[in-house]
Amino acid sequence: MLDSEKEERARHFKLALRVGIPLLIFIFLMAYGVFFKEDKIEWNLETWALLGAMIFVIVYFIYFALEISRKETLLDRITGGYHYDSFIDRAKKHPPKSLAVLQVNNLPIINENFGVKRADNLLKHLVRLLGDESLAKSASNIYIGRKNGSEFLIASDSEAEVLEKLLEEFIEKHKIIDDIDIAYSVAVIRNNIDDPEKSIDQLRDLLARSECKRVVDEEEVLPQKSINLIPDAQKLSKEEQEVLDALNRQTLSFQFRPLMNLHTNEVDIYEVSVKLISPIDNRPITPKVFLPIINRQNFGEHYDFLIFKNVLNVARLIDNHISLSFNISPFSLRKNSFIEKIFKELDESKIDSSRLMVELYERRKHHRLDEYLERLKVLKHKGIRLCLDNFGSSNASMEYIRHFPFDMIQLDRDFVLNLDNEQNRSIIKSFVSMAKEMNMLSGAKWVDSQDKVDTLKELNIDYIQGYVAGRILSEDELINLFNPLEKKG
Repeated sequence: MLDSEKEERARHFKLALRVGIPLLIFIFLMAYGVFFKEDKIEWNLETWALLGAMIFVIVYFIYFALEISRKETLLDRITGGYHYDSFIDRAKKHPPKSLAVLQVNNLPIINENFGVKRADNLLKHLVRLLGDESLAKSASNIYIGRKNGSEFLIASDSEAEVLEKLLEEFIEKHKIIDDIDIAYSVAVIRNNIDDPEKSIDQLRDLLARSECKRVVDEEEVLPQKSINLIPDAQKLSKEEQEVLDALNRQTLSFQFRPLMNLHTNEVDIYEVSVKLISPIDNRPITPKVFLPIINRQNFGEHYDFLIFKNVLNVARLIDNHISLSFNISPFSLRKNSFIEKIFKELDESKIDSSRLMVELYERRKHHRLDEYLERLKVLKHKGIRLCLDNFGSSNASMEYIRHFPFDMIQLDRDFVLNLDNEQNRSIIKSFVSMAKEMNMLSGAKWVDSQDKVDTLKELNIDYIQGYVAGRILSEDELINLFNPLEKKG
């Protein structure tokens, strides 16, 4: 039995005592008044009405108590673990040594393919396995809750390394439950979990870092497995404050990755990547660290506006034939107020809007696609070019270009990393041909050899990015290279 169910059973017993004892006293007094009192009670209409009213009150009171019990349950309705509020209450009363989030990444796909009922049964089975198997037996004082549909919270008095190892073993053992493949991700933190809600937010940030696709860090030349170190909750709190201070001071560092036109062998587009600079030691903070924090703190729109303003400032200082490609969150672009704000900034800058290219990356189709595409049309009507990044990484890519004429598609990196595969080249060729027919440019990133350049030329790709296209430039280097005023001087 799950720890949450044991506590819920104990709570029901206490509630029964609180309800039952007064009722027993009430019944005793009634019996005494009716059967043991010397004065004889006359059983007339008034007496029967009074007795009926008392019975009604008793029944209603029991029903009311049971209704309160149902509404105030500690349990998550689907899984039987703690629901979020009761998990937080327990964690506040007894702060654990370590805290973890186990996420089922493919729950939406499971819902779509197997139905909600079977998905719910899967989640219930998953919690049973977490509670009944070696995880609960090996870890000290473990209890399990649920944040939302796909996130499970696990608290323990064991050391974080022990909890992490047990979770890794669990994931390896239970990749398939009820004949359904499950994709997991997990994060663990230690120490100072006096504020469990904040610690859970930190855990969710850790999970989001691995999913952050907005900008590829300069260091991530090829995919590689990093050493997974368990962070300290106190350190994460300092890191969060560091990010917010950097954003408040607007200490952004821009780098520019060249995109080479394969038809002219010239670089005429630079992709912008952004890092925050720590106000403490001037250390760069990468997007996979700061983006989850910024988004959780609801500063995403502010951050996107800062990027847009800085891009315009750079565009003013370089040749007009150089375009700048940069990423803005779809969540910002879906807001009319944000679009109005950047348009005002664009008009005041006097920059040719066609020199700006907004990169969009979406894994899944937006559930209100028509409304979203209407906002993109406003950008396109203004003259801003639009690029669909990581094209081919999901079915959403095809759905977007079916409904919207993007100016460029950037192929997902897996296609470029596997150019030796003949089937892969055939898919690229069909994508490029489709793009040409729809008057879209095509681009390929992660191009690191001349052989790949030659192959991509044969496939009629328009732009490439990577070591072969040129080195990454700082903001000062870009301005010095393409500053028209200096050339005139």
